[in-house]
Amino acid sequence: MEVIKTDVAVMGSGVAGMGAAYKLANAGVKVAVFEKYPAQGGAVSNCPMSFCSTPDTPEAQKSAYEVWARFSNYTANLALISKALKYSSELPDLILNKLKIKAPVVIHREPAEYGTQRGYTMGHANGLDVGDIYFLEGRGQGHAFAMALLRLRFMLEKQGVEFYFSTPIKKILREPNGGKVTGAIAYKKDGTQVRIECKALIVAAGGMTNNIPLMKKLGVLRTKYEEAYQDGGQVLITFPDSCQDGDGHLAVWEIGGKRGGIAISADPQVPNPGVRVGPNTPWLAANQTKIITEQPYLRVNELGRRFINEEMANNHTAISTAIIRNNPNMACYMIFDEDTAKHMSQGVEDGYVYFIFQGVKVENIRGQMDEAIAKGNKHMCHFDTIHEVCEYMGIDEAGLRDTIAKYNHAAEIGYDEQFKTAPKYIRPVREESGHIYCYRILAGGYDTMGGVLIDENANVLDEDNRPIEGLYAAGDMVTGSIYGDPPANAGGNVHGSMPTGLLAGDCAAAYVKGEI
Repeated sequence: MEVIKTDVAVMGSGVAGMGAAYKLANAGVKVAVFEKYPAQGGAVSNCPMSFCSTPDTPEAQKSAYEVWARFSNYTANLALISKALKYSSELPDLILNKLKIKAPVVIHREPAEYGTQRGYTMGHANGLDVGDIYFLEGRGQGHAFAMALLRLRFMLEKQGVEFYFSTPIKKILREPNGGKVTGAIAYKKDGTQVRIECKALIVAAGGMTNNIPLMKKLGVLRTKYEEAYQDGGQVLITFPDSCQDGDGHLAVWEIGGKRGGIAISADPQVPNPGVRVGPNTPWLAANQTKIITEQPYLRVNELGRRFINEEMANNHTAISTAIIRNNPNMACYMIFDEDTAKHMSQGVEDGYVYFIFQGVKVENIRGQMDEAIAKGNKHMCHFDTIHEVCEYMGIDEAGLRDTIAKYNHAAEIGYDEQFKTAPKYIRPVREESGHIYCYRILAGGYDTMGGVLIDENANVLDEDNRPIEGLYAAGDMVTGSIYGDPPANAGGNVHGSMPTGLLAGDCAAAYVKGEI
C-alpha cells in the first residue's frame, strides 16, 4: 500500500478546497490535495461569473450579519456567519490582485440597503444581497472563476502543494473511542489503495448530484421523473461525470459526524432535450425556454393548485424550495394562454430575465416548443383546451379549473387574496384566447446543499455538537451551517464556499502548528 504523509490533506479541489489549500500553503504547512476528478474538480468547470464580497467595515459587516442571520431564520451557526463574512472581504484582493482576474463591472452596495434586492442583482434570494458584486471577465463562454482557480492551482504548485487527481478519499481514519482524525484512505484509478497520514483533514467534497441512488436513499430525490436528474437531463446542472458522489458525506458520517439537512435548491429548470445546446450547460440555451419560465405567471402543482406568489419566479432558490415542499414529484407547471404568449412577444416583464439569459422579447413560443418536443421532450406542451393539457401533463383537471377561475377573478378585481401576487403579473388563462401552453418545471440546482455541520472554526461536529478533533469541512456540503439547517433557500456560490474554505485552512493550520 502506498503511503502519503502530509501535515494537512484536503479532499476536493473546488472553490472551498482551493481556498483551504491557499491558506494552508501560506501558513507554511505541508499540503496535499486529493481530487476524484481527473483534473481540477468541484464546480471548477461550472463556476460563477461573479462573486459577492462584504467589505471589512463595521457598517457593512453588521448589516450583512443581520441580513444573513434573518435569512437563515437563526438556524445557522451565527458565530460562523460572522467569520464567513469577514473572510469574504479578502476575495477581491485574492481574485483581482493575486490571481489577476479582471472585473469590468463592480456594483457597490450601501450597507443600509443589504437584503433589499435579489442576491447577485438577480436570481438569488434577497438574503444573499450582503455586499459588493464583482462581475468577472471570462474566456470565451467559460465562467471566469474556473480560470481563477486554475491560476490558483499553478500558484500553489509552485509553493509545494501536491495535487493527486483521480485519487478519491473514501474513508477517514480516526483514533478509537472518539479520538482525533489521523488520516484517510484514498484509491487510485486502478483500485490501488493509498494510505494518507496527516495531522488534519479538510473535507471539501461538494455534493452528491452524480449519485442518484444515494439521493433517493436519503430522500433528497423524490420524483418519478428520475431521467431529468441524470446526465443530460439538465435539471441538475453540474457537468456530466462531475464526480459529485457524496463520498465526503459518507466518510464523515461513518466516523460519527453529525448529519445535517440536504436540499436541492438553486435553479428550477425545464429538463432537456431541446432546451439547452449541450447536455447540462445552463447558459448555452437552444431556445428561450428559460426566459419564458422566469416570467411571474400562473404556476400550479399536479393537483392544479397554486403554491407560491408568482413574483418569486426570479428568486430561484425560493421557488425551487417551494416546488420541493409543495409539489408531488418535485415538479410544478407553468400555464398561460395565447394572449399571454402575445404579451411576451411584445416584451417580457421588467426584471424577469436572469442575467445569464439575454433577450427582451419571446417570439414563436409554439415553434420553439414543437422543436424541443420533436427531439423527445415530454415536459412541455400546447393544446387548444385545458382538458388536453391536463391529460398530457397529468394535472388534476377539476383542481386546475377551480384554480384558474379564482386566478382569473383576481385579475378582474385587481387583488390576489390567496398569494398577494401583484395585479400587473396576474394574466388570465382563457381557452377562448385560442391556445393553452404548459411547461413542467422541476426543482434544480448546481449541486446538493448541506449534509455536514461545522462550528465557527470549521470543525466538523459530532452527534453531541462537539468538534471532531483534526477534522474540518467547507463548501457546499456545510451550507446548513451558514444558511440554515436544512439549507432550504440558498444556492451554491463563492460567497459561501470560498470563505468557509479560507476559514478551514486557517484553523487547520493553527491546529497542526499547535496554536489552538
